[in-house]
Amino acid sequence: MTAVGKLRSRHRLEERWSTWLVERNRKGLLRILWIGLILYPSFGILDYLLAPRTALPLLYGTRGTFVAVSLALLRVVRARATFARHPNLFSAGYMFLAAVGISVMTMFMGGLESPYYAGLSLVIVGTGLLFVWPPYVVLTTHTLIVASFVLANLFFAGRLPTALESVSNLFFLCSTALVVGTGQIFTFNWHREQQVHQIALEETKANLETAHEQLKQLDRFKSQFFANITHEFKTPLAMILSPLELLLHGEVGEIGPTQRATFEMMFRSGMKLLKMIGDLLDLSKLEESRLRLKISEHDLAEHLRGLCEQVQPLAQRKRIETKLIASGTCLVNCDLERMERVFVNLLSNALKFTHEGGHVTVSLHDLGDTAWIVVKDDGPGFPAVMAERLFERFFQVDMGETRRYGGTGIGLALAREIVELHGGRIRAESDHGARFTVELIKDKEHFRPEVLDRRSHRRDMLSGARAGDRGLMDFAAQMQAREEFRLLDILEATERRALARDPEEDSRGHTCLVVEDTPDVIRLVGMALQQDFKMLSASDGAQGLEMARKELPSLIVTDLMMPGMDGLELTRRLRDDPTTRHIPIVMLTARGELEDRVAGMDTGVNAYLAKPFSPRELLSSARSLVKTQAAQADILLTQRMDSLESIAGGLAHEINNPLNYVKNALARVRMDTHALLDISRRPPDGESTAQMERLQDRMRELFEVADSGIRRITRTVELMGSYSKAGYSRQLRPHDAFEAARDVVGIVLPATGRKVQVELRFDGEGRVECVPEEFNQVLTNLVQNAIEASPDDGTGRVEVHGRVEDGRLVLSVKDNGHGIKPEDRARLFTPFFTTKGPGRGMGMGLTIAWRVVQSLGGTLDIDSAPGQGACFTLRVPRAQPARGVA
Repeated sequence: MTAVGKLRSRHRLEERWSTWLVERNRKGLLRILWIGLILYPSFGILDYLLAPRTALPLLYGTRGTFVAVSLALLRVVRARATFARHPNLFSAGYMFLAAVGISVMTMFMGGLESPYYAGLSLVIVGTGLLFVWPPYVVLTTHTLIVASFVLANLFFAGRLPTALESVSNLFFLCSTALVVGTGQIFTFNWHREQQVHQIALEETKANLETAHEQLKQLDRFKSQFFANITHEFKTPLAMILSPLELLLHGEVGEIGPTQRATFEMMFRSGMKLLKMIGDLLDLSKLEESRLRLKISEHDLAEHLRGLCEQVQPLAQRKRIETKLIASGTCLVNCDLERMERVFVNLLSNALKFTHEGGHVTVSLHDLGDTAWIVVKDDGPGFPAVMAERLFERFFQVDMGETRRYGGTGIGLALAREIVELHGGRIRAESDHGARFTVELIKDKEHFRPEVLDRRSHRRDMLSGARAGDRGLMDFAAQMQAREEFRLLDILEATERRALARDPEEDSRGHTCLVVEDTPDVIRLVGMALQQDFKMLSASDGAQGLEMARKELPSLIVTDLMMPGMDGLELTRRLRDDPTTRHIPIVMLTARGELEDRVAGMDTGVNAYLAKPFSPRELLSSARSLVKTQAAQADILLTQRMDSLESIAGGLAHEINNPLNYVKNALARVRMDTHALLDISRRPPDGESTAQMERLQDRMRELFEVADSGIRRITRTVELMGSYSKAGYSRQLRPHDAFEAARDVVGIVLPATGRKVQVELRFDGEGRVECVPEEFNQVLTNLVQNAIEASPDDGTGRVEVHGRVEDGRLVLSVKDNGHGIKPEDRARLFTPFFTTKGPGRGMGMGLTIAWRVVQSLGGTLDIDSAPGQGACFTLRVPRAQPARGVA
């Protein structure tokens, strides 16, 4: 509310409050005047019994004066205008006058100890009950009443209080004034709040009444607008449908199969729009009571037979059996054109909600004065509590955004209006399917005169149409009379084919899956993309997900709002599936809110198009997404080739070293074998025998070296074979790192053939979660590097120590070799960098070790200085978080 509005509202409140207050106190004063005229003289009897005889003249004079003032004031109060000028002065002044009269009497009746003080209490209570005063009037009046009692006896009578009774009287009188005054102030505030609420309530009521009148006027404008706009829509629709019909009938030349399919889709969509316009026009007429019926006698049995015969071929497309139960004739006075719309609507609903292989039964019952038409299906039915709401305008059982069945919610509402206009009624029941019953009165006399149309059919069709539009209106009327138009809802309800067969689809380089619950939209998308894509379709998200996993299309075009699984949920599941997460997705929706777009992008939608969309924009987006996907695939392939090179390098590293040990050992064995053969040819003697024993011992050692190298090669090949298996998972498992270190030393040390002493020392339990094959590879690389870096003259020493610190496994491998140069330390973990001589390593061992440790959330540190050896220390958590290893 603006400042001016608040000011006006406050002014209105003050004016209203002031008027109420004046009237309330005027009525209170009238009551107290009559009470005073009765009680004040009546207490003269008490004067006669209690007062001294000398005081009676003064007491009666006081009472007489009060009565005279009351009579004069009574006349003033009845003149509303006079009282309204000073309402508080008249009301408070009169009560003060009554109190002064009583106080004067107490001067002659015992002073402050006088029992007449009770009269003052009576005046105070009467003031609180009959008057609503502002706080300042309350305080002033009650103070003056108490003061009149005290001043009259202390100063004018010159009597000082001589007994406790006078103190008691004063105490009770002051307390009465305090209690009554507090109550009066509270009552004043309460009444003011009530007035504020009353005014607010009245203003709200007035606003609601005004809004109601405006709403009714807007509703009339809306109905008139619907009537006008739907009428105007028919003209351009006729201009669209008429040329399309000429095209389809070959009147303007031959058209190809693809063009014919497109024109047929356009023609049917135009007829659907024409029907919706007709429904809206009839609804607007019903709202304004302008819909008229052309009543004549018809045989409903014969008409329903013909209708069911026309419906049966369409129902067979869903393998639904339709059955009519009707015998003989059933003559009913009705508007057959209107009633047929009711029957077609009930049949289309039954066929729409009945699953494939179901049954729909139409039965006609002639009950004498009435006829019942029952349409029964064995579909899912509806909740019983919604039986009445089904006939509300725009209501549908499933009002969610992902509802399974389309529709505007007009059909059943219009059906009820038409049936009730005939004087009948329609009801819905749900029991193992839905059952709709139409009850019609057969005679003609029950129709209200105002619902009957006595004009000719042609005059009705052309009324209100401009002269230039009449030919087009005739075309629209002819269109509405056609069977394909009359049964359009049933045609839509039983449509099973979404995309026509494309004879050239196998030559398309890409495949597109359209997930959409509206067949016409699927056809439109197919028409836009079929020149580049082989088209597939699914009617809901669940079916779309299944087809995407099976066909792995190049592109998916999906609607946002679909029955069951909507487009966002479909996108989430596609992105969660490794086999489909790469497929680009285009989202179509009739809603263009920013929140929907953001939600779509967050779930993985690549492009977002709002309905109605441009086919050229859709084709451009599809081509761009497929092209981008191909480019990403090339990049991924290049990356995989690079990874393959790294893997090949690591594999060569793991096989090359032990292979060298085997080759060297075999070469030495060959030499020793030749030496043994030469010795065996000579006559045996003591020296040859000793030499043969030395050669045999060395050959045993060399065979152990070769066997160790072969075992290491075998482990590497087995690991790589596991990686190459489809579905292999590098799962984390508990692994004893300390025991693994012992095994690695037992394999690697003999294989190197070096004279190096290896010391093993482990503290605590060495169990750790890892991929054992990879962790053993880390240990092998570290131990082998340490052994090969140590001197081979018998002084070489390698220390392998393990312990547990703060939940982490710490394992160090230290050698006493030449150490690592400072400039080489930063490059040690770089692929293909090595400090060994030519042919002794490929520079992949430490790189692999570092990546394995990193994948476990650990660290690999180096402590080295030239001439002081090197110490590699790895630290990894003993337990890994709950996750898989990629």
